[in-house]
Amino acid sequence: MNAHNKIFPRASLAFCVLILIVFSSSAAIAQLMNARFISSVYGWKQYDTVGTAKKFWRGYQSVMLDVAQGNFSLHGHFQGAVMLQKKLDELPDYRLYYGYAKWKNIVDVVDLSFGRLPFFAGVGSGTIDGALTTFHTTNNDFRFTLYGGATTPVDLTVKRWGPLKRNFTFGGQFLATAVEDWRFGLSYMNRQRERPGYWTLRADSLFNPTTLYVDPEQTKEQYSSGDISYWLPNASFRARYDYNIDYSKTQRAQLGLKYYPSECWALSADYIHRAPRLPFNSFFAVFNIPASDELEGGVDYTLMATTRLFVRGAFVKYVDEKSFRYTLGVANEFASASYRGSSGYAGELNAVSLKGSYALCNRMFVPTLGVSYTSYKLNESAETENTVAAALGLIARPLQMLSIDVQGQWLNNKVYKNDVRLYAGVNFWISEQLNLFE
Repeated sequence: MNAHNKIFPRASLAFCVLILIVFSSSAAIAQLMNARFISSVYGWKQYDTVGTAKKFWRGYQSVMLDVAQGNFSLHGHFQGAVMLQKKLDELPDYRLYYGYAKWKNIVDVVDLSFGRLPFFAGVGSGTIDGALTTFHTTNNDFRFTLYGGATTPVDLTVKRWGPLKRNFTFGGQFLATAVEDWRFGLSYMNRQRERPGYWTLRADSLFNPTTLYVDPEQTKEQYSSGDISYWLPNASFRARYDYNIDYSKTQRAQLGLKYYPSECWALSADYIHRAPRLPFNSFFAVFNIPASDELEGGVDYTLMATTRLFVRGAFVKYVDEKSFRYTLGVANEFASASYRGSSGYAGELNAVSLKGSYALCNRMFVPTLGVSYTSYKLNESAETENTVAAALGLIARPLQMLSIDVQGQWLNNKVYKNDVRLYAGVNFWISEQLNLFE
């Protein structure tokens, strides 16, 4: 048994002991539990050859759980999936999206979380198997967040990760809001991910094939960032700059302005310089993919406090090419309609979509409908392709704690002439006050 395998039993024991201590220390306080159980099935056809198709059904079981007592809480989201036409060599697919404990206001100015947890801290975002702690002043004018641990698998499956020295993430963020109407932030992230080794055939010095084990270097991402925001009664300004330390270049630069001339109108303008986010040592890092500069403007108008009309337009500049993107639409609480288009280097696109839902019988039944039509060309010399898609569904809530979702999906394009898919799910909610330690 290697070192990190020995850590898990000890960490689990310490975790259980801590939970018992915290929950037992204030037995008079009840535990608030919120749980959600989702059982669902998704079915589709897969075409192996022309005119030959097989039907597949995949089942999912998800559990989301939150238990809190005072300043201590537990949070989890687990999912299991399996093909219902089970094969002998198939194993269920398990995913742990998050599973962590959180202790707030330790000595009033410290928060601590540990386990498999998500983090969003400026330039850093993702999921780690580790810990996150935040130091803050009593009025939250200053906040300093630190996080670190093992980099979780990309698919968030429940499996052993590699040696920590080759598979880790750590970083932090400092936020200051002490100056009225201003927000300042600095952040840093270093993430490394182990890539599995493999056996392959290579030529030796005499050009004879020989078996060789390839142990690739881990991929690396290292960024620093600074951001600033400023608010006025009828306007706001924000700016952000991300620097790629491994490549020694600007990763992202952004300026944004939003202005409200009246209660009904909103004007926005944004500039973004964006470079491809490619991990160091990855295969795609060998390609020279240039950055792009984008300038976008938009207008929003609110009609009768329930309906919003919006228009967006963007100009995108590449090294030797340019592209245009535009969107317009209308939306309210029952329906939305939009048109999206683009031209130039990014390809030609014209897309129209309609979505709607309406509650019946005191929200016991909510039918939903979505339809879209898309016409596109990948480049000037390519043929025009068309895609039509539709989705029809129903959400039924016979009880406050129970809902049933059913949806049918249909797609018609060059590849799939008549692709039909079905989804059905049952959601069950529980919210209870527990008294486990009385």
